[in-house]
Amino acid sequence: MKAEYRIARRYLRPGKRPGIRGKIGAIQWIQGVSIAGVGVGAAALILVLSAFNGLEDLVRSFYDRFDPDLKVVPVLGKTFEVSEIEWTAIQRVPGVDRASKALEDKILLKHGDYERIGVFKGVDSSYGAVNALSDCIVAGSYTPNQPEAGLLGIGLAYRLGYHPQESEAGLLLFVPKRGMPGPAEWMDSYRSLRFAPQAIFSVQPEFDDVFAMGSLDMAHSLFDRKPAEVSAVEIRLEPGAAPERVKSDIASLLKADIRVLDRDEQQSTVFKVLKSEGLLTYLILALTLGIACFTLFGTLSMAMLEKKSELFSLWTLGMERSALQRIFWVRGLQITAWGGGLGLLIGSLLVFAQDRFHWVRLGSGYAVDAYPVRLSADDVFLVLGTLLLLGGLVSWLGSRGVPRFGQTAMRRLD
Repeated sequence: MKAEYRIARRYLRPGKRPGIRGKIGAIQWIQGVSIAGVGVGAAALILVLSAFNGLEDLVRSFYDRFDPDLKVVPVLGKTFEVSEIEWTAIQRVPGVDRASKALEDKILLKHGDYERIGVFKGVDSSYGAVNALSDCIVAGSYTPNQPEAGLLGIGLAYRLGYHPQESEAGLLLFVPKRGMPGPAEWMDSYRSLRFAPQAIFSVQPEFDDVFAMGSLDMAHSLFDRKPAEVSAVEIRLEPGAAPERVKSDIASLLKADIRVLDRDEQQSTVFKVLKSEGLLTYLILALTLGIACFTLFGTLSMAMLEKKSELFSLWTLGMERSALQRIFWVRGLQITAWGGGLGLLIGSLLVFAQDRFHWVRLGSGYAVDAYPVRLSADDVFLVLGTLLLLGGLVSWLGSRGVPRFGQTAMRRLD
């Protein structure tokens, strides 16, 4: 294989055609086009994958301020019970930094003549240490260890015409009583509670248009639930903790039929859509890269015609046809490596420049000024693997075209 590699490397270098001193031959120009085509395809692939990484990070940052590291939810129904012994055990699990109980359900909010369906979420005093919601306050004041003050999403506040400093009467919350009321009880089938949130938060419309937040005791009273009933246990992990191990430990502690969700699993639909779009885009660009790699087929075929006499000389010296095929297979891999390496280098530099200098901007009205990007080592290896697979396959197919030399080979060469 060493001899084939050296010959292929010699063929890869720009050569001089006989009688045209100092000029690059047509084969080298065709070879350069193949290198450029593979390079452009590799650069485009790494750019698009980096753009999807940046978009995924941006979306994840929106949810990180509202979603905890881990969330314990029931498999069936709206609530499950957590005893004091289980609650103490959860807080002592290795890797758990803080934990908070939450109880939420749908409600009707009323302020003056405005009404809106939303979700009331009752939380305990540890909620502010589990989530970063206190960093998203846009009006009023909120003390994390005093959730009784209450919070209201900015979209919900806008639709209800509510402002903490201007609406002294607060909001009225209505929720249907549990169970089916009798004919004489329809007028008294709702529980009501006055609620005066003192701060407005803004995370993203999915939460801002829906959530009102108050104390856990208020939620138990409003929804007529037992003190041990919760709809979720939200957990913040210690730095460096292994989420999978903590999930397993928590699941083994609770008697109820529950699931322990990490951040991505809490918003599984969103991230599945992002990953599906990224996979589809990768496949389309990989197909384009495969088409670019097929220029190798023509390059190798032209090179075989140019080097036919030299191949015959090597054959007469004892080199088998399989070894001659390996020469062009290696040459195709070398062209792929040169083009892919240059493409990855240019693509990586463009990603770095976008991340550092923000060349491509989105304009006003977006969550970020510049398009987010992130270069991942996994994507680099993915592009390299795709290049080697496609380039190796096309080079192998092209190398099958090495002529078969026999007794009449000299006559055909003449």
